[in-house]
Amino acid sequence: MQTLPFGTWPSPISPEDLATGTVGLDEVRVDGPSTYWLELRPTEAGRVALVRHDGSTAADVLGTEWNVRSRVQEYGGGSYAVQDGTVVFSHFDDGRLRRLDRGAEEPVAITPEGPWRYGGLVLHGDRVYAVREDHSREPEPANELVRLDLRGDNEGGGTVLHTGNDFVSRPAVSPDGAEIAFVTYDHPHMPWDSTRLLRARLTADGVADVVVVAGREGVSVLQPQFGPDGALWFIGDESGWWLLHRDTGDGPVAVHEERADHGSPQWVLGMRDFAVLDADRALVRWWRLDGQGVGVLDARTGVTEPLAQAGTFNDHLVATDGEVAFERGDGQGPSVVLRGPAAGPLRVLNPRDETPDPAHVSLPLPWTWRNSEGDEVHGVRFEPRNADVTGPEGDLPPLVVMAHGGPTGRAEMRYSAATQFWTSRGFAVLLVNYSGSTGFGRAYRDRLLGRWGTVDIDDIVTGARSVAEAGHADGSRLVIRGGSAGGYAVLRAMTTSDAFAAGTSLFGVADLGALAEHTHKFESRYLDRLVAPWPEGRATYDERSPINHIADLHGELLLLQGRDDLVVPLAQAEELAAALREAGRDVELQVYDGEGHGFRRKETIIDALERELAFYVRVLGLA
Repeated sequence: MQTLPFGTWPSPISPEDLATGTVGLDEVRVDGPSTYWLELRPTEAGRVALVRHDGSTAADVLGTEWNVRSRVQEYGGGSYAVQDGTVVFSHFDDGRLRRLDRGAEEPVAITPEGPWRYGGLVLHGDRVYAVREDHSREPEPANELVRLDLRGDNEGGGTVLHTGNDFVSRPAVSPDGAEIAFVTYDHPHMPWDSTRLLRARLTADGVADVVVVAGREGVSVLQPQFGPDGALWFIGDESGWWLLHRDTGDGPVAVHEERADHGSPQWVLGMRDFAVLDADRALVRWWRLDGQGVGVLDARTGVTEPLAQAGTFNDHLVATDGEVAFERGDGQGPSVVLRGPAAGPLRVLNPRDETPDPAHVSLPLPWTWRNSEGDEVHGVRFEPRNADVTGPEGDLPPLVVMAHGGPTGRAEMRYSAATQFWTSRGFAVLLVNYSGSTGFGRAYRDRLLGRWGTVDIDDIVTGARSVAEAGHADGSRLVIRGGSAGGYAVLRAMTTSDAFAAGTSLFGVADLGALAEHTHKFESRYLDRLVAPWPEGRATYDERSPINHIADLHGELLLLQGRDDLVVPLAQAEELAAALREAGRDVELQVYDGEGHGFRRKETIIDALERELAFYVRVLGLA
């Protein structure tokens, strides 16, 4: 075994490996004997492919010219639906919906050209139900629930079933097709703040007899699903935790009592944190400090039976006729797994072979500390690991602190090649679930309200220092990286503390006021609750904007940005870089053509990683 300085180890994971070997999985579905899912492919210009497993092999459903992706609310979701072999999907390039019949070679359009985007697709009989975003409206697009004819041309973009709210979520249709359920909410709330679950009778012209099933101010309800008996299931956090509820006609009740979140923040349409198995049971997942659990919850007893062979991370839970499928993450990377009605072992449908030898893999460790206010903060720690190299005796590794986006996101206890990229090179890593993160209950999530840019930054700084103080990292060689809200955390931490020697902001927020004025509809009022009402609270926005504290910047900064980003526009990075240069500070800004909010293309991923690694090597003085 070689002895080399930490941070300089030869790694089996290259930037190209991350770009070409890592495939993002999304939206698992089961349709009879077939299982479907989406794959994000950086090697194909970042397109999203639809894959079908017929029970023996997996194959693409569509040609490489098709990109199955929605842009409703910019983040999309619910980009396709499948029923009896017929697929309806949103094509990213033009936003139109298309139908592909079983056995057909090419899809046909079922919506005309127009100012519409569609997401949260549900297919029931000869009807398609969707969330439609109408960009012909002023001053912001309208989000409405619509119904479309599966085999028509849907002139006019569909029949509107519900309008009048700022936002509407993916619908659920009852087994007999007589009822529909959906969630609505309005500015300034986000779907994890205050929502309402509506239930209505479907008619030839629209809906009738609309009733509010659950939800109110300060309560978040999400993901309605009908059971085979017509009961309506959903997740709600009235107890302070996102728990599963069921309404069998006598009013909704929680079917279990646990202090664990069973739902996740609805950044995209069509998320599935649970799947109804029969009239009384559902497949559920939940979060705990040491990872995730997944199991079968019996509503009659409130008891959950853990599912054998579950991973450290499980997502996109679906079930049809007793057969369950979901995404599983473990030490071998993400995969789609299936279990039949006989409750046999889980079967991996897309085995992966791109993960490194387990001897090179650093396992996640839960890490908890207290911030300056004495509150507990949670995270995930990784130690440097490489089967062929060790660090010099007595030396400590540099630490890469990762701030997730959102800020209502979560760092998971799971395998990630992006994390192993650093640990296999001799870096320690800390993923911070700062105040506002999900998976720890409503109170933890609400700790960030009115305090974005203060308490979360304290959580990050105290977390980084806690790792160093415990002897797991060199306190003089701490670096921080993050994207979007995580990028804001990078900029804010480096202008309010001297903890970090370097930082990488990927499409991060530099000017909160500019973000409030120029971001897209979904997040246009998000900061009202995280910072202060806009524009009345302009002084608070100015005080917490990193661009106004250039003189206080400690450490070196790298900025990575997509030119087509509509969530955090390019102007944010350009104006920050200009201000730094005017102040006499060196800063590198790299702008990537063809990229939006998040990098998808192979060449972008490779270049960004190479730049970031070289940046840390230079700033930290690594040999």
